[in-house]
Amino acid sequence: MKRVPIAVVLTVALSGCGYVQSQVITGQPLPSGTAPADACAPQNLAAMAGKPATAAIAANPGLSGMLAGLDRAGLRTLDDAPALTLFATSDRFLAYFPFRNIPALWDNPKELAQILKQAAVGERLDPARLPGTHTTMGGTRVIGGGEPGSLRVNDTKVVCQQLGTANAAVYIVDQLVTQR
Repeated sequence: MKRVPIAVVLTVALSGCGYVQSQVITGQPLPSGTAPADACAPQNLAAMAGKPATAAIAANPGLSGMLAGLDRAGLRTLDDAPALTLFATSDRFLAYFPFRNIPALWDNPKELAQILKQAAVGERLDPARLPGTHTTMGGTRVIGGGEPGSLRVNDTKVVCQQLGTANAAVYIVDQLVTQR
């Protein structure tokens, strides 16, 4: 297998208490021979069925980074929401930018929660209702667009569409959904 060097830079803007702080994180490839689990593999999607949102994410090994972030941020309470839409970032992205390696987020669960709430909408949106502007649980807006099969949220590609869980429509996305 040929190794290809990857250089990716992510800028994370953090806001709170009247200040804005930016931090640049450089992603490094995974060690040779390792790869994150495929969140969209049929067996991983099947494991999510019928469970509340975070329990469904916990059942999918390709969403372990998202689960770690939700746990750290104290957002297991999403299971108590009667209906929501969650844009779950796959490990294929989070393998390069794990929350725990971004001290400004990991060391501040409140800030991490605010970032992750930008990936949740307080109503269940099926693919036909996703296009348009929606207010997130973090108070920001996300803009859904595209047709079923090629949906986007802000500038993030939906890689697996609307997985029905007990209380949520979960869309697996290829990067973290943040404020536009």
